[in-house]
Amino acid sequence: MKIFREMFGELSAWGRFWLYLGLATLVCAAAMSFAFGMEISLKHALFLMCLTAIAAFLPEAAYSQWIEGRRAVSIVLALVAVPTMMIEFYTHAGYTAGLRGSNIETAMVQNTKYDSRQDSVKESKTDLSMWSKRLADLEAQNAWAATVTAEALRAQIANANLAIDLEAKRGGCKSLCLARTKERDDIASKIAIAEERSELTRKIESTRRVVDGAREVAAKTEHKSSAVDHQNRFLAKSVAMVSTGTLTPTEFMSEGSQQTVNLAMALAGTGLPALALFIAGLYTRRDADPTQHPVSEPGNRTPEPRAYSPMQPTRSVLSTTTVAQLRRVAA
Repeated sequence: MKIFREMFGELSAWGRFWLYLGLATLVCAAAMSFAFGMEISLKHALFLMCLTAIAAFLPEAAYSQWIEGRRAVSIVLALVAVPTMMIEFYTHAGYTAGLRGSNIETAMVQNTKYDSRQDSVKESKTDLSMWSKRLADLEAQNAWAATVTAEALRAQIANANLAIDLEAKRGGCKSLCLARTKERDDIASKIAIAEERSELTRKIESTRRVVDGAREVAAKTEHKSSAVDHQNRFLAKSVAMVSTGTLTPTEFMSEGSQQTVNLAMALAGTGLPALALFIAGLYTRRDADPTQHPVSEPGNRTPEPRAYSPMQPTRSVLSTTTVAQLRRVAA
């Protein structure tokens, strides 16, 4: 802290408060600039961190030069401070926008996965319900379907065809062949129903496995809440409520609220260190004599040496009795 004591001189309590506050905000601002620069390279990060420190001390440097009478130097420093702070403002705005945007996008991607898996479960459950209902209706209309298989019915088709052929060879294939043919067609219809039942049963079993697996995956997929998104929505809804009397913000209001917050945070990160350090400089005891010891608390004051003056009479240290004896001796 010696360097800051030499820079700012003797500070009052308020001056030390603003100095410590300014240094704390400067460290945070420099860290943000460093993080922004690291997205490019380490050299950029170090450069932007130094730029943040320069931007913080330039206003105090310009003010010090002004009160010391170097007006031209003070004006130049003040002019240089403007673009320096603009560059720092950009780094803070980019860093803030990047973090807030990343927070929102991460939550959006995660929630898209969450919604997709939840929708997959819903779709599978819908299919399962539809096929289960179809199977129930099929068995209600054809109670026999649960007792036979398509393979067994196909064997009956072969027997029916053989009977038709035998009747035709015997030459009596009229009403008998017609009856056999009708039996064969009925068996073919039953085969179609049995095959449909078998297919529905297979789909139901497969879909149940899919639903069970999707439920497990969906249960492990968390819904991510974005605090930044809630902040933006709150601000956008507040603007909509005040301006239009509704809680439905427009796209412009939503985007505008996000940009406003980003810019405000960047502005605060840029200006607060310089402001605090400048205020600290205003509490400097610039008229104090650096050769004198600082005044301490009452009761602990260091006594100042008194200079001897020949015009001031010295107080005698002799007692009154001793003076009287000397006078008698002299008489």
